[in-house]
Amino acid sequence: MSNLFSARAFARSGLAALSDLQDPEFVELFSYLETEQRQFLDKDDQFRRSDYQWPRDVIHCWSRQWEYPYIYHHLRASLQAKLPNRNVKVVDLGSAVTFFPFSVAKLGCHVYCLDVDADCGPDIDKAVAVVDHAPGSLEFGLISNDRLPLGDSEVDALYCISVLEHVPSHEKTVQEVSRVLRPGGLFALTIDMDLCGYKDIGVGKYYELRRLLAKHFELVEPETVIHPLDTLRASNGQYPYLTFSTWQRCKFHAKQRLRPFVGKSRLAAVLPDLAVWCGIFRKKQES
Repeated sequence: MSNLFSARAFARSGLAALSDLQDPEFVELFSYLETEQRQFLDKDDQFRRSDYQWPRDVIHCWSRQWEYPYIYHHLRASLQAKLPNRNVKVVDLGSAVTFFPFSVAKLGCHVYCLDVDADCGPDIDKAVAVVDHAPGSLEFGLISNDRLPLGDSEVDALYCISVLEHVPSHEKTVQEVSRVLRPGGLFALTIDMDLCGYKDIGVGKYYELRRLLAKHFELVEPETVIHPLDTLRASNGQYPYLTFSTWQRCKFHAKQRLRPFVGKSRLAAVLPDLAVWCGIFRKKQES
């Protein structure tokens, strides 16, 4: 695995690119994480409740195919220097029940799986008993009243994968992330962005979020610009889970055009055109 962690495709912040999925280093790391998920799902029936609502095969969701390798790459690089000296603590913010924190724990750290869904707790506790995660460890923590169940400056790194765009208060969440991270701690963030500007994070919310982040964090990896047609989007991802087909799009827009002729107003909702933005930050020494 020594060659997995020098991927040039990961050495930046900004929108994920479709061409990144062809990068040899990305392909190799993605394959490794596919194996990790396969081993996790092999024991799925021993820990997951029958009414679990979220996808099980998360790594093949359109944006997660990029997000998991991107986050894993930066976590490993950041934690390598810390691990020989002390017990390193990492937070998975909005963890749900997936293979990924177990793979992170294998790097030798303690992972807090934090979520607002209390039902995740029993599943994660059961998974800890049957899924390999050595030499690290895991535990579940419930987020209550927008507060993370951790002390000030307690953790070395925190990652948040396609969760922050769904949180009502970005300001409170960013403040909490800053509170629990040690000065210089790593904050790895990905968010879904609707390029139409209607759902999730549009233009205004994006710049508001970036201003909030700048109060507490410094961008480590430079933000690079990619060609618009190379943007990884739900409509062009190689793995079509939760994407919208050409037929679905045509059907939706046809309905929009016909509604005025039958005395109905156009639908307020629109079909989202989702892209994914990734950023690597460090907490400022004084925040």
